[in-house]
Amino acid sequence: MMFRATAVLPRAGAALISLMAFCGPQWAHAGPVCPGLESRRVLQLHASQGSKPQACDLKGLARLPAKEIVATLPAALGLAGEHRWRGVSLRYLVEQMGGGERSQILLTALNDYAIEIPWSDLVRFDPILAYSRDGERISIRDKGPLILIYPFGTHPQLQGQDYINRSIWQVHAVALR
Repeated sequence: MMFRATAVLPRAGAALISLMAFCGPQWAHAGPVCPGLESRRVLQLHASQGSKPQACDLKGLARLPAKEIVATLPAALGLAGEHRWRGVSLRYLVEQMGGGERSQILLTALNDYAIEIPWSDLVRFDPILAYSRDGERISIRDKGPLILIYPFGTHPQLQGQDYINRSIWQVHAVALR
């Protein structure tokens, strides 16, 4: 009798684990990332193909945990001087969308420029999707309303062209594939 119970228990445990793996992501990320759209949409989130996109306004993004980076950007980005950037960690945003290590993260600008950001960048450098510079909202004219900012001042290797190319401005969409 004891042998039979222990033989059934592993199968039941395996079934429960399989069910949790199948249903887990839906439970963990059931709600919207930016609830309560109150003003003009500035960011469209596409969690996966076939899922309904989510819209975020600046107020919704500002309600998410904020991070600041103080940095002088490379001259090629055309924003001279040291600035205090405030925004949401792209890693945090991607994780809230249900993404992770195996996700392909694609950011798209208003002019349709698109760049893939590797997960390793999010882990190693934790760039932010900045919505303010020196305490002020960033206008479209000044490369806003959202700019991906890496901590250029604390990591010399970020001065390379690959990272400059990934510092996309006028971001209006984040997609996971």
